[in-house]
Amino acid sequence: MRGVFGAVLFLIAPALGGEPRVEYVVDLSRASSQLVGVEVVLRDTEPGDLELVMPTWRPGKYSILDQAGTVRRFEAADDTGRTLGWEKSRKNAWSIQSPGGTVRARYEIYANSIGDRTRYADDTHAFLSGSAVFMWNPPRRGEEAIVRLEGAPAHWAVATGLEPVGDDPRVLHTPDYDVLVDSPIEIGELETTSFEYEGRPHEIAIWGRGDWDLDALARDFEKIVRDQHEVFGELPYERYVFLIHVAPNIGGGTEHLNSTIMQTRPGTFESESSYKGFLGLVSHEFFHTWNVKQLRPCGIHPYDYEKENYTKLLWVAEGTTSYYDDLSLVRTGLIDVDEYFKRIGGAITSLRRTPGRKVQSLEASSFDAWIKFNKRTPDSGNTTISFYSKGALVSLMLDLELRRRTDNAVTLDDVMRTLYERHPLSGPGYTPEDVVSVCAEMTGQDLSGFFDAYVSGVEELDFTAPLAWAGVELYFKPDESPWTLAADDTEPEADGVEDDDETYERIDLGLSLTTRSGNVYVRSVREGGASFDSGIIVDDEIVAINDQRVSSTDIAGLLEHVSPGESIRVTTCRRGEIIERSVPAVATPAGSWKIRRLKDATPEQRENYRRWLKQDWPGEHDTQGEAPGDQDAAP
Repeated sequence: MRGVFGAVLFLIAPALGGEPRVEYVVDLSRASSQLVGVEVVLRDTEPGDLELVMPTWRPGKYSILDQAGTVRRFEAADDTGRTLGWEKSRKNAWSIQSPGGTVRARYEIYANSIGDRTRYADDTHAFLSGSAVFMWNPPRRGEEAIVRLEGAPAHWAVATGLEPVGDDPRVLHTPDYDVLVDSPIEIGELETTSFEYEGRPHEIAIWGRGDWDLDALARDFEKIVRDQHEVFGELPYERYVFLIHVAPNIGGGTEHLNSTIMQTRPGTFESESSYKGFLGLVSHEFFHTWNVKQLRPCGIHPYDYEKENYTKLLWVAEGTTSYYDDLSLVRTGLIDVDEYFKRIGGAITSLRRTPGRKVQSLEASSFDAWIKFNKRTPDSGNTTISFYSKGALVSLMLDLELRRRTDNAVTLDDVMRTLYERHPLSGPGYTPEDVVSVCAEMTGQDLSGFFDAYVSGVEELDFTAPLAWAGVELYFKPDESPWTLAADDTEPEADGVEDDDETYERIDLGLSLTTRSGNVYVRSVREGGASFDSGIIVDDEIVAINDQRVSSTDIAGLLEHVSPGESIRVTTCRRGEIIERSVPAVATPAGSWKIRRLKDATPEQRENYRRWLKQDWPGEHDTQGEAPGDQDAAP
């Protein structure tokens, strides 16, 4: 009988003395066809129904995934090769009729999902994230297992956080299924280097094509490792692996137990600004080594691999991590302070342009991640916020507030380290109350009002006092090429900070637009914007404005000479019907939020600045320190 992989279906093999009762054999002989074979061997089973389950999500991605949907040609047999009966018991589970003894189940995975960092194979490499590849038998979740990689070209190298068995890098050991799920395996044509920190190896393995400098990567990665180690005080691993994919049209990263998989484009290594952005990703994923991989919120610890894992604390798990990713870069000098301020200003600008900030709290954003954050709709901007970016801003405010109230005696570093020490992975996850109580205990002050306003509530973030403590201020900078000078020459709220520049306005339809085949369509309608009550909806084609034909490039020009209070005629097309809409001309501030150093900062403020950023206050000739440009911050 021939099996699903073009070989003998089940080989009769003697049981190996001392081997774990769970074994996975991965067949990569058809990787060039994007097919990965998996054999699950379960020894010492009891007679009766035996269930194998494929997880419905992967750690780090708060969304239900159809990972079982790529399973092909499931088969089961005993150790003699005799076929066993089986049936699907639910969408992601297979029930096998075990006679007792050894059961072998085999299946194929279609490995064509590189962008979500789950499973991918071709003729140059294979990337295997455990939850998308390896089924598990629930009663044996805590048992150790062996993973054998077979069928790959001899020159392919292996990179993974799992430890090899003996001297064979293609035979790997995992102490249990949870470690297997959190230890992705990369095997292929890799370029590698390593560095040592605190006597522990840190490996870098890169697949793809690009003009990178391995020595520079090692130097920069070590700076990040050193800074974040200082926050938590210990390294929770004996060896760490940075896995990197370099290819067009990919990006992002996922944290794992003692490794991370990060993706970027080839141009990253050809541009200083792109490379600094990539270092932010490295910093983010490495900070997760403590915050999420060890220190876990209640609700996601222990993992339930078959359903949503709800928590109100993703604003800490992801948002606080997002705060530290850029903070680590500025503390280590990998980016300068003005670049750091530019990124914060971009994040504040983005948040203040999001109507959802007045609707959804950070706790609600965290809890509803499974149904909202990872399932975007055209209305998402009106009703949701990101627990990454707003969580980072609230973490920044909390850090400065802790420092301000205690004269630098307590920082967010101290709070994170204390939570880490009190809530080890071996214990239960921490709660929202734990975060509030640790802050109160360490400062001797009640900070519940802060959390009520900015974490469980939707009050506008007030940066005035925290930033002033560090000798900096938030201000609104008008666009350099304004359309209309505001009649009253006033500017929008700036947390009490005034600017000498004039404030400019522009006519804003309150629409997010996109082009398809040269035509302009509505992508979203901003609640509270000029068009929200006009009848214009998502997917309407914008044909003309004030009887002038619209193209993909001229909408701004068509509105340039419209005055506030006028009525704008917007001609739309919906399902082939031409409809004219009337939209009021509403003026909005044209510009973005920036952060700069105070001209008259006191010695105390300058010292606070230094202790926060670990960078000296610039010389007097640079005390204004206005950060150039504008940039939306990306979590």
